[in-house]
Amino acid sequence: MDKTTLYWIKLPKDLRVSITKRLTRNEILVLRATCNRLRYLVPFPQRPVSPNSTLNIPSPVSSAVCDSGLLSLTQSTLYIIRPIYDTPAAASSSSSTCMWLVNVEELNSGRVRVKDPLTGALFRNLPNNSLPNSLNLLDYRVTEIAQSYGLGLASDHDDCKGRNAYFVQKVAVSPCFEDDSFTIMAIYSMKKLGIWRKNDPNWTQIPIGDGRVYVEDIAFHKGKFYALNQTGLTIAVEPKSFEVNEIVAPNPKFNGTGIKHLVKSFQDLFLVFKQIYCHDNVEINFEDEEESERYLYPVRVDVFKLDEEINQWVHVVNGLKDTSFFVDNACSYSISTKEFPAFRENCVYLIDTLFIKDYDNKYPGWCTGVYDLKDGTVAPLSNFPIYSKNFWPPPSWLNTNGSRIEDEECTSS
Repeated sequence: MDKTTLYWIKLPKDLRVSITKRLTRNEILVLRATCNRLRYLVPFPQRPVSPNSTLNIPSPVSSAVCDSGLLSLTQSTLYIIRPIYDTPAAASSSSSTCMWLVNVEELNSGRVRVKDPLTGALFRNLPNNSLPNSLNLLDYRVTEIAQSYGLGLASDHDDCKGRNAYFVQKVAVSPCFEDDSFTIMAIYSMKKLGIWRKNDPNWTQIPIGDGRVYVEDIAFHKGKFYALNQTGLTIAVEPKSFEVNEIVAPNPKFNGTGIKHLVKSFQDLFLVFKQIYCHDNVEINFEDEEESERYLYPVRVDVFKLDEEINQWVHVVNGLKDTSFFVDNACSYSISTKEFPAFRENCVYLIDTLFIKDYDNKYPGWCTGVYDLKDGTVAPLSNFPIYSKNFWPPPSWLNTNGSRIEDEECTSS
């Protein structure tokens, strides 16, 4: 038994409990796996919610889908996985760039569904030996990056159970309160914003603007829900009282144009504003590679940071420096490129059909573009093999046992 494990065992119980409450689920699993004594002292962490959860949530819309009209909360977690021990496969790469980003949804059975880390879509028709059948967490450094949520159908029919409710566009969830309850906020039917607290009989509709424009995104930030509509109007909602406060007034520069995403990064909240522009009466020199790519991918991205003192979205003119953003309708998150240098710094990874090169192979990143905030250039992720390999294919050092994945699910241990 090493000294660190010995010190942990000798800690007072209340201090040990306090520390474990601050650990992620995977950190607790790794801690328990260190020795039999810690497996006894540290309780098994609660499993994340899944489509098989017994929590039945009423539908926010009047028409029921597939029998019961009830929904279940689903949770997916994004991880960066890095090898701890040197392997021949890992040794062939720089230790600082040997990492893999993966999105998994853990089921009550202990198995996991592996998803695209950029779109949240399930992997389907994977080739044999593409993923291991199980992972020993002691062999890897696993870092939790973000969590995303969805509402699935809680139907008695197997062909409906767990499927995403088509009328729900985005879901955000608060942490559990002292009484073990929590609150869910959802964008549904495109223009409606609703909130539901555990055990409530119905959803409460939250007003945002005049209700005639789309609600674009929601996020849980610093103990409150934030919601943003097409005009740039931003509100904050208390998760217990449902009190609504306007944070940022509508702004003409956002009105009705482009697509807006909210991104949490460390202690700040950002707005990523993506616009598609047209080249009217402009002659394009296709011999100039940079100019031709600007024509093929006419995208402009601006980033704004919420200044909570003046309640304004402030344009970030100096870029993100050692951070990159990943934005999509399902989940948006940030990664520190200083901590994880395998990802390109000062960039925004975008999901858009503009960047599709191969319609037959829907691998992670197949419809992703990389926008450089420094010079405004943008190109498909597939143009940058050094960065695309962090998403697909899975690294060879992860699959050293040659085991198979079955039915898009595998187990973790």
